[in-house]
Amino acid sequence: EIASTIGLTEGSVYKHYTNKEAILDDIFYYAEKLIFSPLPIEQTLGMLQGISIFRGLLAPLPDIIAAEPYVVKIMRIMFHEMNHNEKIRNYYQIEYTEKADAYMLALFEKCVEIGSIRPCNVHSLTKVFNTYRADWAFQNFIVSQDKPLDVDKLRKELNDMIAFFEDLFFPIEQKS
Repeated sequence: EIASTIGLTEGSVYKHYTNKEAILDDIFYYAEKLIFSPLPIEQTLGMLQGISIFRGLLAPLPDIIAAEPYVVKIMRIMFHEMNHNEKIRNYYQIEYTEKADAYMLALFEKCVEIGSIRPCNVHSLTKVFNTYRADWAFQNFIVSQDKPLDVDKLRKELNDMIAFFEDLFFPIEQKS
């Protein structure tokens, strides 16, 4: 499928890759670079008054998905293949659960430290936030994979959750 999609023969693909696992490794590396690239809010943490970390992390997702449609395909491959491929299941667990939790925990700790979110149990906040993001991706790109991508619907769903997180964790004096 990959060969025909990009207009090559299967043999040409295997000149560059030793096997299907090597292809998957490169595909997942590509996704990892996109998913774990810092968003603008992370690079300017503490300098943008009135913009919550939650808005900065969630609001860009529909535009990222629309601009990088391969990410959705990669997520579908990962979710489907992890059911019978232990390597992919372990990869997902490490890269998208453990590393995501550690990264988000450090980010939320920094936000509490600089006062951009209220003091809270950042471990619990991290779990709730990352669980929501994973469920959002699963519902929109796996469960609803036969439906056309509705970016406006995605924005509305995310705005509702952004408001939820802001109501609970955004310091009252910073709300605009």
